[in-house]
Amino acid sequence: MTEVADGTDLDLKGQVAVVTGANSGVGKSAAELLARAGADVTMVCRSRERGEPAVADVRRAGAAGGADVRLERADLSLQADVRALADRLAARLPAIDILVNNAGVWLHGRQITPDGFEVTFATNHLGHFLLTHRLLAPLAAGRGRIVNVSSEAHRNGDLRRAALEAIVRGDAWRGGFQAYGDTKLANALFTFESARRWGARGITANAMHPGVLRTRIWRKNRSALGLLLNAAKGLMPKPDVGGRAVMRLVDDPARDEVTGRYFKVETEVAATAQAYDEDLARELWDRSLEWTGVT
Repeated sequence: MTEVADGTDLDLKGQVAVVTGANSGVGKSAAELLARAGADVTMVCRSRERGEPAVADVRRAGAAGGADVRLERADLSLQADVRALADRLAARLPAIDILVNNAGVWLHGRQITPDGFEVTFATNHLGHFLLTHRLLAPLAAGRGRIVNVSSEAHRNGDLRRAALEAIVRGDAWRGGFQAYGDTKLANALFTFESARRWGARGITANAMHPGVLRTRIWRKNRSALGLLLNAAKGLMPKPDVGGRAVMRLVDDPARDEVTGRYFKVETEVAATAQAYDEDLARELWDRSLEWTGVT
């Protein structure tokens, strides 16, 4: 058995994990803890420049447990990147036990992807929606445990404030904090609908807020709040708090009843009321299928 930083004994040898946004922060912490527990980990990073040093660190962390740690490069905001990534993963991994959808951005200004979507929504929701769907077969084979990294900022989200099309395309832009909150609400809606639709396949899905942590997400946010949080990073807990919270949701494959829930770090709490709106969840799901071309 392997002891993680909080003293919990884990043995995940033979488990296969995929972690997005794994070069720093919560993603890297989760990858390290998974590797220490013996899981084979694929780290999805936007660039090789940042990804390769992170993979080297995680390989060292998992050396004692014999973990196989690999790097995959993909920009989650670009659907062509996500499709290519999913194809490579599905070809290499017949079963995936753990999927941590962690990659995320928070931008000060409105930006649009080449696919025509607002970058925050494209990265934080659509990229993970597309990736998860294209990995559905290996996830079902592994009775996959999905962890979608949401945020307490989802309580500021409002996907009823305008047509979903306008929000996703950036036509209803109301600043970076609103856009981030909208996507974190989308993460929760996606989680709860995944649990309803895929539970019969043995797949579990949970959403979690990892805490307000010392991560890179604040660095490029030039809003007043982003600058304040970036200045206060030294006072924030380290990303390991979020990594351990992820581990609590994936450490026991027998806990199939733990699904469709929202956690604030390691404590289950109620999400905002809109997160439980099943009509909205179905609408977001169906429109996301259209926006990503999933059939």
